[in-house]
Amino acid sequence: MDTNTIHFIAKSSGLTDEDLATVRVAQEPGYSWVQVYQLGNSERAFKVLSDQLRNYARAREEGHTRAFLLAALTNRAAPSTIVDGDLRAIATNRALLPVSWLKKAESGTRTNKAGQVVSHKVSTTFVNGRTVTNETTHIPQVEEVCRWVSYTLVDGEIAWRYFVQFKADGALDYIHDSKYDAKEYDPKYQKMIKDVEDEVRGEMKRDGSFGRFGSVHTFWHLKKEKLRVRGVEWRSPSEVNPNTNYD
Repeated sequence: MDTNTIHFIAKSSGLTDEDLATVRVAQEPGYSWVQVYQLGNSERAFKVLSDQLRNYARAREEGHTRAFLLAALTNRAAPSTIVDGDLRAIATNRALLPVSWLKKAESGTRTNKAGQVVSHKVSTTFVNGRTVTNETTHIPQVEEVCRWVSYTLVDGEIAWRYFVQFKADGALDYIHDSKYDAKEYDPKYQKMIKDVEDEVRGEMKRDGSFGRFGSVHTFWHLKKEKLRVRGVEWRSPSEVNPNTNYD
């Protein structure tokens, strides 16, 4: 509900003060969410601001800082102007993401074997008031070599890893992102974290628990405790990705 933030978002979206006067943003008493109301007949500001505020709120809930999002709005570039195809794919599918913050981490290829099921997708649509389920299974006739690339982005106490998978013809397949404690990418802590991971891995291999189903949680627990003894508070992937299940 910060007025300056709302005006900044509106201005970055090409809305004028006159446009902004055709909408009202208000918080409902007793609720944590806000509503955008249209005043008059013009729908432009209502549609633009509704979408942008929804994107902003979602990004803040995911852990992004206000400074990050304001930078994203300020430096937002049209995907068509981005020369790097990998970055262009991310920018096209992640509206509030300043590509200048992304750092390339790794890249490689994955081979889809001929005759094996590569993907199975289920989608639903409404046709004449009825729900229609569509299933698509991809089984390549010949081997397919598909390229992938990953990027990292650090924003405050959280780091994002973006994994971009392409199809054999070069088209985007999907983008998967996950969050990590930003200390994982901080040079100040990297050696300590590696030493602790080696120590935990050694202990778990000796007691036979390493590599078992669900053992990653034991690994993270021991890592967290050993880092805490060293004066470092670290959050595991399960803590920063509460809606993700790990085994």
